[in-house]
Formats: sequence, structure tokens, C-alpha cells
Amino acid sequence: MPIAEDMVVLPEDGAVLPAAALSAIQEGDAYPKSTGFTKSIEYVDFEMHGKPFTQVVITLRPDTPRRHNGKEILLIAGEGGSDNGNGFLSTYEGKEGIGPWIAKRGITFVAVPRLGRWNFLASSKSGSWSNIPLGERMPVFDRHQSFYWSTADYTSHNSQGQASPTGSDTYRLPNEGTALYDHMLAATPDALVDGYRRGIAHALNALGKPRDDVLLLYWGFSTGGPFLWPVARTIAPDGMLGWGTSSTGIAYFHSRTKTGRYDWPYENSMLRVRERGRPDFRFYTEHIDDDLREAWWQKALGAPRFKSIEDTAMFYNVAALSEHAGRLWHADFLPEADRDRGFAAFLHKTIEPCFPADELRSVAVWEMNGTLDQVIQPEKVDAARAVMEPYCRRYRVARLEGFHHDIVHDTIKTVGRIWLKVIGGGYFD
Repeated sequence: MPIAEDMVVLPEDGAVLPAAALSAIQEGDAYPKSTGFTKSIEYVDFEMHGKPFTQVVITLRPDTPRRHNGKEILLIAGEGGSDNGNGFLSTYEGKEGIGPWIAKRGITFVAVPRLGRWNFLASSKSGSWSNIPLGERMPVFDRHQSFYWSTADYTSHNSQGQASPTGSDTYRLPNEGTALYDHMLAATPDALVDGYRRGIAHALNALGKPRDDVLLLYWGFSTGGPFLWPVARTIAPDGMLGWGTSSTGIAYFHSRTKTGRYDWPYENSMLRVRERGRPDFRFYTEHIDDDLREAWWQKALGAPRFKSIEDTAMFYNVAALSEHAGRLWHADFLPEADRDRGFAAFLHKTIEPCFPADELRSVAVWEMNGTLDQVIQPEKVDAARAVMEPYCRRYRVARLEGFHHDIVHDTIKTVGRIWLKVIGGGYFD
């Protein structure tokens, strides 16, 4: 007699899992809820480049952990480019998010929001941006900051073309000489990666298990990917789980060159805060009706709805990255210890997250996207694979027919069950 898990089928490498098979997975009851969980939000304070930062760690710890070959499973998640981790807890529909869904199946789920994206001034440690007008949102890096930025701290501009195709129509720039400018200058790509590293180290320590007794997996949704891949240099996972995951900056640039475009390295994006407003939201939701889109938009306003220093590394805006490092090098607040190895090493460290880590040689990768993904189309997935696969222990691509770039509840049920099948089948062993 067939069991429910048999309905969860996996495609051959690079193949498309057809809609009928996906419907069976989504509507079935494979991998049912097996436990409750406890939620905690913790802060990790540190200093980098002469400025204080706070890494947020959102943990959903199951009461009864699922084990694979005797190991507890820890999934580290990096959020998408308009979110701050709360989108993993509940969906735009107001339904259970992927974090609780995973935790109820015995896997410890830990979200590590990127620096600057958690609103520490919100009530009850919620991180929500609902009380800040969309056009006035700028990153907050330190939980000890007691005031929000003034409109005198930045200028607003109409967008005139950028690497992202999503329709962002407004951006903001911090004014030089302000505390906001200095803090954003200290928030280099390697600072964001170090925040992730500290959050992951905190999660591993909280689990209280030797590293060999933990199956450690990373998943970066969309923009989370380019900042989780480089963490492998210091804390290598056993595997990279994929769903709508963006790759490293150099892999993204490679996909651009395959279309004959070479403009990304020159984009003037240093310290740019790109607003993710209504045009951007519509880009991802053209397939739903106007009333539903409006309801989802109101829910989405609790998220940051901006990208700050992420774009330069994600899109390999190497000129902006170089300017960023050069300006920081001459900042009066930069500690002398940061200059000890010289300017070349300093610049290299700033740009290094754009490139694959040699430590990925021990990592298995399960990449997965929808065939209707609006930003990571199949050809981009394949172009990224060509760059990343030579560095990895194992690499496999799955494509889900008719799925978009989202983590709504039906997507969660489908992707989550496929993940559990992949994990249980020993792909990451």
C-alpha cells in the first residue's frame, strides 16, 4: 500500500516537475505536523568598521526534533529583498509562513535578517515598519539607537534605470556628514556576511549540539542567497536548499554577459536605498487580481520594502563597491586595525562575498525555482550553475511548472514537502 510520501516525486536533474505532480504534492498529506515549537527573537551585538551593529536571530525550535541519521536538522534562512524575516512567519495572505510550517515538522528554523532591515524602534520586538511612511524608510543598524532618522539625513530621487528589473521608481541617498551616512558606509557587504555568520554561530551554540551531530542547511530566498553563499568561508553548511534563491554577484553578472549586457559593473549604486513600492510589488503579482493585490500590499507594508547596501554586491556593481571601500578607507571613524593589512586587502575583503568560496567543496546544493519565476528564470539558474557548480560537492537543479517567485502558503506546502523528501533521501549526507 503506497504511503503519502510516495506522492512527493523528484524530477531528474534540470527537469521540470509537471503541474499534475505538483498538485498531488500540494493537496496530499505527506509529512504532516509532528510537533509544536517555541519562538524566540534574540540580538547579537558587535562592532565592525568602527560602528555598532545588531544581528537579529529569529528561532523556531521544535519541541520534538526530527532527526536524520541521528542528527538534528538546523535550517538557516536569509530573507528576500523587501523583507526582514517576518515574511517567513506569516504570508501576505495572513496564513502560516514557511518557518512555522518547517518547525512543526521537527526542523529548527532560524531566520537571520540582514543588518539594517529590522526596525528596532517598533513595539514588542516586532521589527515592523508599519509606523514609518514608505517614502521615509532608511536602514536602522543598531538596537540601541533611540531615534529614527530625520528627513534631513537623506535625499529622495526618481529612479533612472538600475540592475533590478522589478520597477522600483524611487531611491534615497544618505547625506554625507550625517550619522546615517557613516553607518551605511560601515555596512559593507562583508559586514552583512559577518552579521549572518554571527547569527548562525549563535544558533548553533543555542542548539547545544556538537557540529557533527547537526545537519546544517542554508536557504536564502531571493536576495538572501548572495549573502548566505559566502558564509561558507567561515561556517560551511552540509547543504544549500534552494527555492527562488539568488546566487553570488559574479554568477549574476555571468548571466548578464550571456545576454550581451555588460553594464552592471558601472551602476552608480553606492549607499543607494532602493524603495520597493507599488510598481515593484505589482511586478511580482501581475498574476492575481487587483483586490487581492491591494490586500496583500497592505500586509506587505509591515516589511521594510527597501533594499539598501545589498544591491551593489548582489548585482556585482563593482565600481560602486570599489568607491564604497575607498570612501570607508578614508573615514575618520575606521579603526586603524582595519588598515593593518593595507588598502588592497581591505578592498579585496569588501568585494570577496561576490565570489564563490573554496569551502563550498564540502557542500551539496539543491537548487529549485518555478518556471514562471519573474526574476530568476531558468536560463539565469543555468548560468549561475555554470559558475557555482565547479566549487561544490554536488549540484542539482529542479524546476516547478507554473510556480512564481513567492512563498505564499500553497508554495510553502509544495516546496516544504520536496525539501523533506530531499533531506530524508540522503541528498545532503
